[in-house]
Amino acid sequence: MLHSFKLKMALFSVCTSGVILLAFALLFMSMIRRVGLERMDRQLHAVTEAQLRRVMPSEHWSRFDTSLAAMYGEERPRQFLVMALDRNGTPVYTSPRWPGSLKPGTLVPESYLKQQIGAEPRPQRPTRPPWPLMRPGDEPPPPRLLLKRPRFVTAMIENRPWRMVVMGTDAQTLIVGIDLSDFQSELQRHWNTFAVASPIALLLLASAGWLLAGQALRPVKILTQVAGGMTAKGLDQRVQVGSADQEFRALIDVINGMLNRLEISFLQAARFSADAAHELKTPLTILQGQLNQALRSAPAGSEEQRTYADLLEEVQRLKSIVRKLLLLAQSDAGRLRLALEKVNLTQECAALCEDVPLLAPGLTLHADLAPQTCVMADPDLIRQVVQNLFSNATKYSREGGAIECRLWQEGETVVFTLANTTECGAGLDRDRLFDRFFRGDPSHNRNVDGSGLGLSLAREISRAHGGELVLDMGETRDGWIGFRLTLPAKIG
Repeated sequence: MLHSFKLKMALFSVCTSGVILLAFALLFMSMIRRVGLERMDRQLHAVTEAQLRRVMPSEHWSRFDTSLAAMYGEERPRQFLVMALDRNGTPVYTSPRWPGSLKPGTLVPESYLKQQIGAEPRPQRPTRPPWPLMRPGDEPPPPRLLLKRPRFVTAMIENRPWRMVVMGTDAQTLIVGIDLSDFQSELQRHWNTFAVASPIALLLLASAGWLLAGQALRPVKILTQVAGGMTAKGLDQRVQVGSADQEFRALIDVINGMLNRLEISFLQAARFSADAAHELKTPLTILQGQLNQALRSAPAGSEEQRTYADLLEEVQRLKSIVRKLLLLAQSDAGRLRLALEKVNLTQECAALCEDVPLLAPGLTLHADLAPQTCVMADPDLIRQVVQNLFSNATKYSREGGAIECRLWQEGETVVFTLANTTECGAGLDRDRLFDRFFRGDPSHNRNVDGSGLGLSLAREISRAHGGELVLDMGETRDGWIGFRLTLPAKIG
């Protein structure tokens, strides 16, 4: 399955998209966190800076803490913590919610407290008059204090995250903290959404990759179908270019050209076989007639008569081979003519079973023939198929062996099986049994009559009738070999 190109494309899409989605999620969440913290830092900085521009009394910080609580709500999870320190770092105010485990020294280092800035000098000549204008006797406003650089810290306090800002002047230092629970919950919701949406997105991407790969491989699929359906009788098929992509057009043209050359070559070979077989029939018939005449003219029991008899037998064998070659050539060219009629296959098989004891007296025959089993077939050709099977069974069965045949009907199909004992056993090349001119006897013993065309011709005749002849693996066991013939039944 891993060798599937479509699966590889789908997995590649999923892996690539997964990496991109993960990188995007990490970047997106990092940006959200950074932007959120910056927003909180600006908020904390603004609130803290407004309180440190003037030196405030101790009771001011309590009102400041209360105002923050009133602004954001006491019951809301996001709350503020406030601590005010004097110039020596001693707390002058601490929020009631301030945890006792959090010491000021952990947030405000001593170097920050000792940092000196001084007051901001007032300008001698302002660029514009102050507003409102000062009246005689008014006290000038106190100088604005310069602020130290704010220090932001994220701390876990009692299992809750807080964002703290430390900001001060030479006179005082203020610590304000905001609860990050809402912010963390929001981030977690984003992660949960991503965790739910990612598998769905990856599934959609995998489906899209699968479909795109299938669409890209559509011309290859068409080529596979054409090549798979190509037979000796279907070499006229061609791959349609249609809307194929430019990259596949050259391949389609090459394959169509190859099919064209194959068709021409095969037709030439089939025509040559048919013409050669047809041309050989006449001289063989003449030779057979002359040998018959010479055989009758020769003295009885003479050497000449035995020679003519042997020659006549060889001529008859050649005529049989030529006839079979002609039938095979016609079948290859798709011109095998069938005179279909109702054939009682039970009677044909029964007649051949009666001949087995005469042809091979030492064989044991077991026959199970369903009565009145009929097929639509050419009587002469279908008789030749069954005769060939029985002939092979008697010729190649070992001495003292057995033959088993069965005939029955399954729905609209007639099934005939024939098995016989054999001496070839494991040495028999079963893959080549239906090859032309292949004989089960590897030595081609002339005592065993045959040309090696019988099974090949029987299979072609079976296929011409819409049936099939195959090696029956159910009957092919140790010391046995079997064949299975299926034909369309004659219904009614």
